[in-house]
Amino acid sequence: MAGKVYFAEVKDSSDEDLVSRRTKALLARADILGVLEEGSYVGIKIHFGEHGNKGHVKPSWAKTVVRNLNEKTHKVFLTDSNVLYKTSLRTNAIDHIKTALAHGFTLEGAGAPVVIADGLLGEEYKTIEIGKNHFSGVKIARAITECDYLVCLTHVTGHMQTSFAGALKNLGMGCASRQGKYEQHSASIPQTAPAFCTGCGMCVSACGASAISIQKGKARISKDKCIGCGQCVVVCRTNALNTAWCETLENLQEKMVEYAYGVIRALKGKVFYMNYLTHITKNCDCLAKDERPKIDDLGIAASFDPVAVDKASLDIVNASYGKDFFKDMNSGTDWAAQLGYAEEIGLGSMEYRLERMTQDA
Repeated sequence: MAGKVYFAEVKDSSDEDLVSRRTKALLARADILGVLEEGSYVGIKIHFGEHGNKGHVKPSWAKTVVRNLNEKTHKVFLTDSNVLYKTSLRTNAIDHIKTALAHGFTLEGAGAPVVIADGLLGEEYKTIEIGKNHFSGVKIARAITECDYLVCLTHVTGHMQTSFAGALKNLGMGCASRQGKYEQHSASIPQTAPAFCTGCGMCVSACGASAISIQKGKARISKDKCIGCGQCVVVCRTNALNTAWCETLENLQEKMVEYAYGVIRALKGKVFYMNYLTHITKNCDCLAKDERPKIDDLGIAASFDPVAVDKASLDIVNASYGKDFFKDMNSGTDWAAQLGYAEEIGLGSMEYRLERMTQDA
């Protein structure tokens, strides 16, 4: 069955009032308030941008969503989960929140508090059973699973590993705990860097397979015992244990989609998606720099179907660019794996009906 996608044109995202009006119009047209119950806990899944990044969804746009939701509930919060790679400021909740605040996601600027969904160090998650090809269960950030409803605000960009970063990536990668992110990216045991190891033993305590020991003051991993769960990488504070970034790009996308499936299953399908086709860059907002857009601003796509909203977003961008923008920006990567697999496991449809909105609310 074809998914319904609403689209509002935005030609200049620097006009924040215009973007907010179009955001409000889409929310009204989709009648998101009609599916919410009074007093619901509603998370707004968003990427706050890495330090120095300026392309992320703006606080004022999020505030428009918050104000709309406040007509039905005042239990609304902005959320994301901690990242795995240790060069980022967003590996722990303290620095993650500081980054969000520095980018304007304050109570005044965005209208709602920031909650980092997997806790202080990224260890708070709930395992959601899914029974799919890559995972029997997925580790979703706990605060996400405790929501009654989720609104997924996504800044559409290119990506070096998934080609296209849209709603499925924001959901699958962005709602995973740090250990869940490890599972998606790696198919092998962690790498060790003895020069950084202090012999603190935190990894030994965290290892559920008894695969780590301290020998001569340094952590050592038994290859025969290691199950590749990545929990040691999550708890290590000195960069002595790191992810082996070795997963194939197709498998990575399929694993990401299975995590998205887990989020949707945990929330019983109660997710709404808004893709912002503005300031579209080659790389995602995890890069700590002010990357310039590679194509003009286009608008906002919204849907209750994550596959349809991503496919519509791809088609709108590629029609404007004249060829496949995302494959062109990141040669050697192909977004088709994520959408095809998402449709295969029942997350939505690549067939969609596009309703272009011509008026603000």
